[in-house]
Amino acid sequence: MIERIATYWDDRSESWRKEKDEAWSRPETEKWLDFFKSVKNRTKGNKVLEVGTATGYFAHIMTLAGFEVTAVDLSPQMIEAAKQVSEVLQIPVEYAVMDAHSLQLEDNTFDIVFTRLMTWTVPDLEKCYLEMERVLKPGGTLLNFDADFGKTVFSTDRHDECPSGAIQEVNDIKSELEISKHERPSKDVEVLRAIGFNSINVDMNAQNHILGLPEETEGLFMLEATKK
Repeated sequence: MIERIATYWDDRSESWRKEKDEAWSRPETEKWLDFFKSVKNRTKGNKVLEVGTATGYFAHIMTLAGFEVTAVDLSPQMIEAAKQVSEVLQIPVEYAVMDAHSLQLEDNTFDIVFTRLMTWTVPDLEKCYLEMERVLKPGGTLLNFDADFGKTVFSTDRHDECPSGAIQEVNDIKSELEISKHERPSKDVEVLRAIGFNSINVDMNAQNHILGLPEETEGLFMLEATKK
């Protein structure tokens, strides 16, 4: 399944980069920058790991906010595209191809682990969260933006640049994943508590709050949890 997921994201890398390149000219980028600056102001350290960086959109924003960012992704083509974007923007980010289930990084390294729209795609949610907890420093923060896509049927409505067959493939992959069988973020909270994270907070309208959108707008929740 991991190889299948990596292939899917490899095939999406060109269209994903185009979508995110276009986002730099929109107001949402400045709003995300403001959000990460606020996170920086309340964080003691500045080392961030982004898991599932895709073409580096958020890694670049976090770097501009003052963080030292390491960004990993399962897809080699996504990482190659991210490096190209970094070169164009002249924003330094350390990239690596890496599986979220087995992060090739030292224990107790990062002040923040950030991920967005990644955990809905993983075969083993607990293993991913265990790895994120391992690489966080004691007192470090996990920030996860995601949604409950289990019952969602993706379409080309918001992804018209997708290559042929990509939407059917992602729906097929999603239907086979264990996380798709559970309600979120309640399942995430359950797993994080079992691992031993402290002060787990959920904001069901976090992305809408950040972007200044009405609460009824379809958006992403944010899970914020602290390592003991």
